[in-house]
Amino acid sequence: MADATDSLAESNCVLTRVRERAGIAGKSAALATFGRSWSYGEVMARSERIAGALARLDVGPERPLGLLLPPVPTAAMAALAALRLGATVVPCDPMRSGEELRDRMQAIGSGVMVTLDLTRLQRRWIGLLDQTELSAVLVEKMADLLPFPRNLLMPLMRGGEIAAVPRDPRLAALPRLLQKDAGAAVQAGPSGALLDTESRSVGEDAILDAMGALTDLAGGARRWLLAHHLDDAWPLAAMLTPLTAGRELMMLPRLDARTVAAALNHEQPQVAVLSGKVAVELAASPPDSGALSLAVVPPHVPENVREELAHATGARVVVWQGP
Repeated sequence: MADATDSLAESNCVLTRVRERAGIAGKSAALATFGRSWSYGEVMARSERIAGALARLDVGPERPLGLLLPPVPTAAMAALAALRLGATVVPCDPMRSGEELRDRMQAIGSGVMVTLDLTRLQRRWIGLLDQTELSAVLVEKMADLLPFPRNLLMPLMRGGEIAAVPRDPRLAALPRLLQKDAGAAVQAGPSGALLDTESRSVGEDAILDAMGALTDLAGGARRWLLAHHLDDAWPLAAMLTPLTAGRELMMLPRLDARTVAAALNHEQPQVAVLSGKVAVELAASPPDSGALSLAVVPPHVPENVREELAHATGARVVVWQGP
């Protein structure tokens, strides 16, 4: 007898696939970070509220959504919301600053950008805002990503790392907007897209083809880990792939070798999507655990690094071309 989820392969958009997974197993874990887990039902519910907030700001085919975020659940939920509205998602590297970041922010045009209330992140973009045509910047609260009681204690324990939202008509706290849009109906737009670092717009058909290839590489592995900054269409598509396949994705906002190795040891993912930098560092300083069965790296990672990584981790190392 065929599995009840086999028909999902016929779904023709990213959001539809994730929504159908939520309908099948809404209580199953979808995203995890900072010791907190979001179920598929929770991911879809918050994504719907984000879509409502973005729709009020006219995000859609003519107004892109920029993401200036580390790998956190908000990035996945906001990307799903934007694709639902038919918008182009513009990933901005949170490690960039100055002209490089300004140029990427300008690629958003008169669209909307979502970011996080971290002081070190705000310092990178706040001085560039007047050099862009952005219509709005929505600021997610770091505390909302943490489990209880860390979400209550963080402002006290991590003084100075959390930035207040400056007074500017273009800036708004994302959680406040989501309260206004709870239960608001949102009309779906045409197919959305991802904008890569070469300003090439990648449509959903190409995204889904690439996701299918990555899912095939991973086989039946259920626990995935993402250790790659959201700086291009490649990691964005990788981030959304496990959600379309009913898998659990662990997201690492910090990508130093020690943090990644600790996550591999403690969380025991079977698949890890790694940046080139992380691949080099893990090859030199591998985790103790042997649970990792597949490491996925971008095309630019040299063959010698892939061989060293495979030897160090005992995992199969493959290149995924991405969308």
